[in-house]
This record gives sequence, C-alpha cells and structure tokens, in this order.
Amino acid sequence: MEDLLPMEVHGVNLDVMTNQPVVILREVGSKRFLPIWIGQFEATAILMEIQGVAPSRPLTHDLMKTLMDELHATLDRVVVTDLRDGTFYATLSVSVNGSHVDVDARPSDAIALAVRNGTPIFAAPEVMERAAIVGDENEEDEVERFREFLDTIKPEDFDA
Repeated sequence: MEDLLPMEVHGVNLDVMTNQPVVILREVGSKRFLPIWIGQFEATAILMEIQGVAPSRPLTHDLMKTLMDELHATLDRVVVTDLRDGTFYATLSVSVNGSHVDVDARPSDAIALAVRNGTPIFAAPEVMERAAIVGDENEEDEVERFREFLDTIKPEDFDA
C-alpha cells in the first residue's frame, strides 16, 4: 500500500438526516475531505481528546493507549485502507519489541487511538477516489458545502 495520503482530523459533525456522527478527515495540503460515519461513543472519544477534556475514568481508547504504553508498543500509523459495501476499513500499524504488525480496526477506533497518541493518519488513494469530497477555494464556502452535503447524504450512498 504505497503512496498513502496524509490526513488530519478536520472535525466531528452530526448528520442531521440520520442523527449519526461523522468524522471528517482532510487530506493534508489539499481541499479534499473524507467523511466517515461513526458511532456516538467513538465521536465522543475523538472530540474529548481533541478538546483536551479528561474523562473521570479511562474510556476504552484510553485503556488501549495505556496498554500499548505499558507493553512498550508504538502506534506508528493509522490507515483508512478500503471502502467496501458502504463500510470503511482501517489498520493500526504497531511496533513492539522490534516486530511490526498491522491490526484490522474500525476507522473510528483507529482515529480515536491516533488522536490520543499523536499518530499520523493516512488514507489509501483508492478510498479517496471513491469517497472524498472536494472543498471550495473559500473556507466559509467549504464549511457551508459540507453542511449541505451532510444534510442530503446517507451512509448507503457510499455503497458500491
């Protein structure tokens, strides 16, 4: 999986049509965005970390980070690898004791863990070709376009 595209978390919004959270990744240095519908728990976990809000007790993703830290494992990168039948797929690339392993993960969990670790997030070019939204030149127009898009799109629209 060469030529991966570097991404950053642009935000987490609520799709008003489905009342489901959407994490929006932005391709670094580009006006292309990747919306991924996620669960409420994962949206909360991502937002809490981005906003610097510490939970009173560790959330699942905090536990995962602590386990990795205690085992001296490093999360090297997160990759959104595929989009099949309207479902996004991701991998966690982990190094531990000189070994490397790629672990299958839901993109929402992978992103929640990445923001906790400051880990780079990437997307496969094929995923961006199939599901990316291109923003306008003006950022205000871009935000409005996303709002309009989220008002009209459904997760089923990404079915192949």
